[in-house]
Amino acid sequence: MFQKYEAFKVYFGFIIPGIGSSANILTVSVNGLNLIPASYQGKPAGFNTAVDILSQTVTMSDPLSVGGKNANIQEFVMIKPNDAKIALNISFVRDDAAVPSLSQGVFFLTFAPFQKDKIYKNPFNYLYQNELANFTLTTQILSAGATNEYGTMNSTFTQFTFTNVNMRRIIGTMWDKYDKFNLVCANIGVGNTATTLSGNQRFMFFQIQGLQFINCLSTYSVPGAQGYTPSVAYTPIFKYTTSSSADSDSFAVPDSLMSFRKPESENVDLAFQLFTVNLGGTILNLQMNQFSLTFTVVGIKE
Repeated sequence: MFQKYEAFKVYFGFIIPGIGSSANILTVSVNGLNLIPASYQGKPAGFNTAVDILSQTVTMSDPLSVGGKNANIQEFVMIKPNDAKIALNISFVRDDAAVPSLSQGVFFLTFAPFQKDKIYKNPFNYLYQNELANFTLTTQILSAGATNEYGTMNSTFTQFTFTNVNMRRIIGTMWDKYDKFNLVCANIGVGNTATTLSGNQRFMFFQIQGLQFINCLSTYSVPGAQGYTPSVAYTPIFKYTTSSSADSDSFAVPDSLMSFRKPESENVDLAFQLFTVNLGGTILNLQMNQFSLTFTVVGIKE
């Protein structure tokens, strides 16, 4: 899309662990993207644009966006940068002028083409006007800590793979009509677990592998190397309420949308790995319970 379009809509999603021990509000600003709907103290348009607000109460140590559990997606318009590589700076200012006490966070950015002659149209509005297919995957057909005819799962329910998932049967008549599809994560549910998850551990997301995802990259940085991991996708962040309780979360586009090419084989293995935003996005190895994930598949018109 970088070569095809001159402007983009940008959507931000942040989870910032540990914003302080007392009630306060954090303003999240982004600098480095040519965001055009805003300016800051006489600076060029887009400089230190405020893109989100995070709040914290005294009784809850979780940093929640003001909008609710996952309603932290903000929409902006960006002119394509002159250089493909930019310096992206994210800063935080507390409302009481105190220095925020932060730990590592997770940042989701979604880009969609923006065409000036269609300024009134949200690029995702058409999504549910097209034919679609819904399907649900549940770990209840798998065996904890073992492999069966449907796949494999570890003993903590945090890593599992559904084997030989027939995508042609799921997609139905759209299989022969389209070469690319959008996969929308509509809902995630988790069963009752006695494990106590506290603070940042309760904000989680799944990494998905097994399809040829074409619009999602994960950055990595390890000693001696850094770059991007292709062909992976991520669900939106969802929150597990507390121990000894079942919970679920529903999502909306654009943060729940992943695009993939039609598989060469009808049968694919879909692998899921559970991450927590604790320490900036690490694999969760604590004991969880059964998961269910509901998806929508929509054909992409070329």
